[in-house]
Amino acid sequence: MDTQERAKNGEHGGKHPPGGLLTLTTTSMALSMFVLFAFGALGPTLLDDLGITRSQLGSLPAVAFGTATVLSLLSGHLTDLMGGRRSLLALLATVALAFTVLSLADGYGWLLAGLVLAGAAQACANPATNHLIATHLPPPRRAGAIGVKQSGVQMGAFVAGLLVPTLAAATSWRTTLALVVPVALAAGAAAFLLPRDLPKPGGGKVLALPRRPNRAAGWLIVYSLGVGTGLAALNTYLPLYAHEELGMGERASGTLIAAVGVAGIAARVLWTRISGRLSDIGVPLLALAAAAVCFLLLVPAAGLFTPLVWVGAVGLGGSAVAANAVSMVAVVRGTAFGATGHASALVSMGFFGGFVVGPLGFGLLADGPAGYTGGWALAGAAFLLSVVGALQVRRAVAA
Repeated sequence: MDTQERAKNGEHGGKHPPGGLLTLTTTSMALSMFVLFAFGALGPTLLDDLGITRSQLGSLPAVAFGTATVLSLLSGHLTDLMGGRRSLLALLATVALAFTVLSLADGYGWLLAGLVLAGAAQACANPATNHLIATHLPPPRRAGAIGVKQSGVQMGAFVAGLLVPTLAAATSWRTTLALVVPVALAAGAAAFLLPRDLPKPGGGKVLALPRRPNRAAGWLIVYSLGVGTGLAALNTYLPLYAHEELGMGERASGTLIAAVGVAGIAARVLWTRISGRLSDIGVPLLALAAAAVCFLLLVPAAGLFTPLVWVGAVGLGGSAVAANAVSMVAVVRGTAFGATGHASALVSMGFFGGFVVGPLGFGLLADGPAGYTGGWALAGAAFLLSVVGALQVRRAVAA
């Protein structure tokens, strides 16, 4: 069996998958996206401390994900060339540098610089972790592994919503962000112990422009754009909305993000396992997008009955959050969407693009005459776009 065949079968030079692979990839996913949840949970504090507007708050994660969107055009191809281990090491080193800059920031400009670095790390996250799973695990185990490692993002949401406001109140928001640095460095040390990357078949390592996505991948990008737009708006503004419009305290508002995270963890693990067994990946994609539309309606309705915001938060964690994980199962389990690293990056590009549009669009609408109603309407329209994307993915794959 040659090197290429061993990689396809989830073997690394004939050895068993390295111990702790899922723990490491899950932690890496949490660290790569932690900045979004941290800034969402710190929203009220940042507005008071820095005197920024709600639209400026939305620009912070938008800068990170705008960077990730642009770099995703090449990150998947680079991952396919470099290998998952090297890409993961680069990711974790960049996370540590980003949070160092953020923790030392004394103004809005330095925050933006730190978020550019965070965006570079985010661009590597899915290609690197998906590449490692495709290399080290056999096909029957990959869908479940994707669900576990994608749940790391929601574990980050849970930690941010539960601990960040409390730590920031006890110390400062800068100190709270600084605590991420040693965690990223420790994960980097663990990544260094992974088996070395397999050589690329043929020995060639040529950086070329990425190929245009096929029809199925193109619609999956649209799907991810809609999911990313709605989720980013939710994660950035849900605590602030609950605080300003529903009269909830800062800690209770931050806990809403934790609720989204807990529901998302369970949903990602469950739905990826289900998706791995279904022949038509478009079915769970469509079901989750449609459910997200329904649950989002409960968030603005909470203005009439506050407990509805908790139902909406949990429901969106169980639907929209899981949708992104299922899209990653789609690109890892087969060839309909292209090579693993490249397809992962393209789908991530759509998702990150939504993380630019969501916070910026929501912030502009919330600061305007429409207020929060306009912002939630934008999120709902984004989830409806995902419904259309899922329908088209089914047609493209079946063609």
